[in-house]
Order: sequence, then structure tokens, then C-alpha cells
Amino acid sequence: MSQLILTAIGGDIAETVRLGEGPDPTVGPDDVLVAIDATPVNHANFLRAAGWFGVPAPIPSVLGSEGVGHVVAAGSATDQTLVGRRVIILPTFEQGTWSDRVVVPARNVVAVGEQGDMLQMAMLAINPATAYVLLNRFVAVKPGDWIGQTLGSSAVGQYVTALAHRAGVKTLSIVRREESVGKIRALGGDLVLVDGPDLSNRVAQALGDSRLRLVLDGVGGSKAGDLVGVLESGGTVVAYSSQTGEPPALPVGDLIYRDISLRSFFIANWIREAPRAEIEQTYAELARLVAEGVLHAAVETTYPLSQYRVALTRAQDPRRTGKVLFSLGSAGR
Repeated sequence: MSQLILTAIGGDIAETVRLGEGPDPTVGPDDVLVAIDATPVNHANFLRAAGWFGVPAPIPSVLGSEGVGHVVAAGSATDQTLVGRRVIILPTFEQGTWSDRVVVPARNVVAVGEQGDMLQMAMLAINPATAYVLLNRFVAVKPGDWIGQTLGSSAVGQYVTALAHRAGVKTLSIVRREESVGKIRALGGDLVLVDGPDLSNRVAQALGDSRLRLVLDGVGGSKAGDLVGVLESGGTVVAYSSQTGEPPALPVGDLIYRDISLRSFFIANWIREAPRAEIEQTYAELARLVAEGVLHAAVETTYPLSQYRVALTRAQDPRRTGKVLFSLGSAGR
């Protein structure tokens, strides 16, 4: 068994991770052994390696927060029909997926069909699920409603745009660079503005008499405040990330006098708290949308585990054009 092991917190992740080899781990009665087909180099792994994440990484530990693979063995107390089936691994951060094989509690996998691109399925568990829950959990949006987002060009932002467009919900997206505008519009984005001076006034002018029902903030700091002026009274802001490392700063007058609510979302909390039926329904719907081509993230390149230093360096390069993944195919079976 090959796996990428974090040996220290902080520093260059390409140096604090090493490739380890060893025998297959023991499969407990409530576990399954999954042969990994593909697993993405998700930003959460860099945060964990730096010690900045909400779920600390013990030392040593295997990194990797999500992935897709096939069950090759199941424990005695586990549903034996899982053996041979394709599953996605849920991002509970209890197990590391940067490995050719991994033992996972059976509760941390969801079976999906064989349809759908392997690499897209590998990226299903975090960003598409986050986008789906953000759109469906906090505010009951309906066709014709407007929502706004501060990090429109991110992976979550792009999935939000695609899902909202499919549901007939209109989106106002803030992006960091001009070259992102066309990409978001191609996904069905209705209004796309580039961040910069006088943003709040440009937002108000673009939206006209319409009002947002929901604001999704992945930036932190004052950025959500630029959209709150066009958020309906009693509306909701949901923080799901913080690019700046700061909490959302909303105008006190809006919070008090217009009854604006500030909520938060973290995928691991939802997985822990949501009913199992809700989790399975959500991932089944997302898997279907991936298979139909509705949901798709750009992939720049894939690497074997042995080229982890190159992969980790490339994944941190702001000039990359898509996601970086470890692709193992059937190597672990």
C-alpha cells in the first residue's frame, strides 16, 4: 500500500509530506477497504498541513479529504453488497485519501453508479456538496429569485452558478479577475462584476430594483458588506470560507435595523449532523448531475502518488488552469 504521510505541521508541504509503503491495514467489522481511483489535491489539505484548519491533522497522518474508488473488502458488520461498488468518500477528515487503498468506516462512504467521469466524481464530496447545501438549506429560493456571492470564480462559486442556473435562480457573482467573467457567464451567471473600487455602488446599479435573497461569502472581511446593501430585509448571509482569514464584517445598521442574519457552513458539520437519508439523497443527485454533464470542474492534470512533490507544487500555483488530482485508476485493486 502506498500513501502520502504528513510528518510535520508548517513549512513547505512538498517537504513535510513523504511517500510511505506498507501492508494493507486491518478492516474492522464496521469498515470497508476502498481502492482509490482518484483523489483531488484540495485546498483544505494545505490548510491542515499548515495548522490553520478546523480539524487538526495528527502527526503522522495520511492527508487527502475526498475521493472516489471501489470497495474491495467489507467488515463482518458491514453491508456485504458494497463489495465491488463504486463509492465516494465523505470529507469527515477521519481518514486520508492520498493513498492507493484506505480503510474507511462504512458510514463515511456513499455508493454511486459507474456512470460519470472518474475525476469529476473524485471531486464530488466537498465543493459540489457545499454549493448544493448552501443553495438549499438556509433560504427557500425559487425561480426568479436573486442570490449573490463574493467568490464567484472559486470551485464552490462555479458550482453554485451552475446549480442556480439549472433551478432558474439568478446569480450576482463577484470575481477577482476580468478573465473570469466569461467563464462564469458560460456557466449561466446572470451578473458578473470584477472586484475593485466602488464595488457596492456598482452592485446596486447592476441589480437595479431587484434584491438578493441570499449572500454566500467565501472571502471574509468587508466583502460581504458590499452586497448587503442590496440584500432584502430579513435576508441571510452565509459564510463558508474566508480567503482573507477574517470573519465577515457586516454594517451594524443592516444587522440591527434590517434584521440581516449571519450564518455559517462547514461540510464536515453537515455530514455529522444531517440525517443519513439527506446525505445519500444529496450525493445521489450530485452524482446524477455529474453523469449528465451539468456539473463539471476544469482539470489541469493528474499525477501518480509517486510524483507528489510536483503535484503539490503545481496545485499551489495561482497560474494553473484547473484542478490537480492524484489518479490511480485500478492500481489499488
